[in-house]
Amino acid sequence: MPETLKPIQAEKGEDARQIRGERTRQALLEAAFDEIHQHGYRSASLNDILKAAGCTKGSLYHHFPDKHALGLAAIVDNVDRFMGTTWLRPLAQSTDPISTLLDILQRHVDGEVLCDVRLGCPLQNLSQEMSGLDEDFRTYLNGIHEQWRTAIADALRKGQDAGQVRKDISAEAAATMIIATHQGTVGLIKTAQSTDIGASSFEAFYQYLNSLRTTGNSTPGPKEGLTS
Repeated sequence: MPETLKPIQAEKGEDARQIRGERTRQALLEAAFDEIHQHGYRSASLNDILKAAGCTKGSLYHHFPDKHALGLAAIVDNVDRFMGTTWLRPLAQSTDPISTLLDILQRHVDGEVLCDVRLGCPLQNLSQEMSGLDEDFRTYLNGIHEQWRTAIADALRKGQDAGQVRKDISAEAAATMIIATHQGTVGLIKTAQSTDIGASSFEAFYQYLNSLRTTGNSTPGPKEGLTS
């Protein structure tokens, strides 16, 4: 009987170590992302990351060989999750792409996402900071933007096939403009440190998106929260 218990106990011990290791890794990723979002990648402090994560340097180097690997993994983990939840999955599941886009934008306007105007959008911040300096960061960030554009363009094409979106527009061009307008507005809000600067931009944004609907399918864009 004891001989059969030993492997089971060892397996449980290994499972516990694996769980602790994954918790440590996740704590490092979250702390690194927060530090990078607040201070940028180049100014991010490993000591502050370790303090926030409650980890030792030994734990850090067990999971990541250096700051570069930790920083990139933290960005991938958080940005992938955010983009999937906020943009990619809703658009992929949408049966009304214009309404879905308006709903996503309204969530931004209402402060449900990216609510700290001081910090701005991490994707935009890193694109500006790192694209010209680090090829690994640039490749990842460019890939995320491509996924974003593709998700919007695919949704618009589905809307065109369903007769909801005008067929005389280029889905790819509209997707690029939507992202550029969104990111530009977020940048203005961060610089002004106020959501007020985004009110007129978002109102015009809603009007543009509704203009993409087919005749008779247009509805007034929601304006609640635009000046909040």
